[in-house]
Amino acid sequence: MSAVRLPVERAFATGNQGATLVVMVCAGWLWAGLYASPFSDTPTEVSAAATLNVTAGVQHLVVGAHKFKLSHSSLRSATRWLDRNGVRVRTARPSKAEA
Repeated sequence: MSAVRLPVERAFATGNQGATLVVMVCAGWLWAGLYASPFSDTPTEVSAAATLNVTAGVQHLVVGAHKFKLSHSSLRSATRWLDRNGVRVRTARPSKAEA
């Protein structure tokens, strides 16, 4: 197996009004941008993390200080991809409102 060449990025459908979440793994940090559609040129929301750590909730992914809403299947795909690319994925305990 060869080493991953950074940066790498991938787009994930959010399952929410056609929006797309693009996640980029860089050497030691992460970037995420939410685009209104797969055809948008600029993100509507962005976040960065100074570490290779994210938190996955019931239907959201936390990158840095921002929580991005994702469908269950998109969240599963995103966390698997992040894990394969060297990002530590923590699982958040659901709050009473999410449970």
